[in-house]
Amino acid sequence: MGLDITYYSKLKKIDCAFDADGDPVGVSDWFQAYLNPDFPGRAGGIENKAVYSYEESEGFRAGSYSGYNTWREELAKLAGYPAITADRNGIKYSRHDAGAWKETRGPFWELICFSDCEGVIGAAVSAKLADDFAKFQTQADEHPEEWFHNLYAQWFKAFIAARDSGAVSFH
Repeated sequence: MGLDITYYSKLKKIDCAFDADGDPVGVSDWFQAYLNPDFPGRAGGIENKAVYSYEESEGFRAGSYSGYNTWREELAKLAGYPAITADRNGIKYSRHDAGAWKETRGPFWELICFSDCEGVIGAAVSAKLADDFAKFQTQADEHPEEWFHNLYAQWFKAFIAARDSGAVSFH
């Protein structure tokens, strides 16, 4: 198990009937949004459970859940969030993403402080994140790990595509 990402551009909400399996009838390329209630405001105008058509879609594997969280920690470190002590099941550790979790905004904040398993980030937040990725590209290029570079490029591409009336879906 792990985190998969699908990103869409040029979403258009469509009204449709559903079959017994809950799939839209008569719609070939579609996306049904799930808005994670723990992260309000990330989806913009996208409606929960609504069905959308799209012009383009692509996806990638963000990694295992622990792998994605390792990448997210590196992203928080790159963005300059302080490492603070966090507690998980009685074990104390120091992490940069925990520093981001204490904030209410900042570089990559909407991604770092988002679910590692499900939900949708809409066009407006995607545009902000695409700008963050552009601003930090030089620092990202200096990261010593190739796996970090590869995922950075995938996420950057996703947010660029989604800022065009689209969405990034975590599943």
